[in-house]
Amino acid sequence: MPSVRFDTALTEKEEDSTEIHLLRKSSYSFICSSCGQRTSFTYGSTRVRIRDLSIFEFKSYLVLDKYRVKCPNCGVKVEKLDFADIYSRCTDRFEEYVARLCQITSVKQVADLLEMDWKTVKDIDKKYLKREFAIPDYDDLRILGVDEISSKKGHHYFTVVTNMEKTKVIWVGKKRKKETLDSFFKELGPDRCKKIQAVAIDMWDPFIASIREYLPQAEIVFDKFHVINKYSKVIDKVRNAEYKKATESDRDIIKGTKYVLLKNPENLEMKEKEKLTRLLDLNENINMSYILKDDLKILWEYIDAEGAEKFLNSWIERARETDIRALKDFTKTLENYKYGLLNHANYPINSGKIEGMNNKIKVIKRVAYGFHDDEYFILKIKQGCS
Repeated sequence: MPSVRFDTALTEKEEDSTEIHLLRKSSYSFICSSCGQRTSFTYGSTRVRIRDLSIFEFKSYLVLDKYRVKCPNCGVKVEKLDFADIYSRCTDRFEEYVARLCQITSVKQVADLLEMDWKTVKDIDKKYLKREFAIPDYDDLRILGVDEISSKKGHHYFTVVTNMEKTKVIWVGKKRKKETLDSFFKELGPDRCKKIQAVAIDMWDPFIASIREYLPQAEIVFDKFHVINKYSKVIDKVRNAEYKKATESDRDIIKGTKYVLLKNPENLEMKEKEKLTRLLDLNENINMSYILKDDLKILWEYIDAEGAEKFLNSWIERARETDIRALKDFTKTLENYKYGLLNHANYPINSGKIEGMNNKIKVIKRVAYGFHDDEYFILKIKQGCS
């Protein structure tokens, strides 16, 4: 049953807006905003102006007297209205419209479009997101992905947990410590934890320790996306070392090739391909590091752990034979974390999903930059990756 009914008493049009004055029907009682109790006793009123959906090109406002009521249960409280939250200066349907716009564009653009303060727009969107994600979706979790993202310059990280089968972010925690992931598993509870079969992560020891403590039955999987990212840093170390040893003319060829080496070959433009060819023809160590990168990717094509192990051992031996220090150091890392590399044969988790998720989060980060609100950033990640 509606709390209050109104008649339209007067509509006033100004230069860029319309005011609709609402007249209260006296036959209806007032509603306590705390407990919902009806009462006919009031304790004064205030004239309020509430933003509503626009009429044609004109901003629209509802103007009415809003009362404080004497509730027999709660004492003096603000009355409840059907069409607006207790302290909001916008109707529910207008706020829903704002939240829908924020889903497809930035807060600043929505604020400019609707001629509102960006803080008000952000608060409206945040309220709706908190309502949407109030109940986490932890049902039927079997394969998880755990990653860390940087929210701003410096060491300011978030831990992101993904349901890999649905490609959906289900939890985000501040920092990237063992205690951060521990708090997720505690929230998940022992019964749900027992159902987790595999977790894809980076080779990050604090996360490994947390998984082994709370998910002793789960397989740890190091996916291609994270491992190749680490190997890309090896290539850059080799390039820097070779640059320091090179002659002046050779340095001109090596200089500015960092991102050419890191890009996938199919993404290179013609000029970049030519630059890469000159570089690889020039320097044997850089060439070998680059070849081994593409060869390493073959590891994740194996569907049996025995075959994967033979291939990995062969790759490690080839890398050591090059006598390149950065490569030798990397082979030690691969040997230490071999178990997680081989587990991919049993749980072929799609690293493309992880890369796609990270790219989405980077876009959200750029759009939300400048608001300095971690809670809002986390909610936007859940919305954008659900």
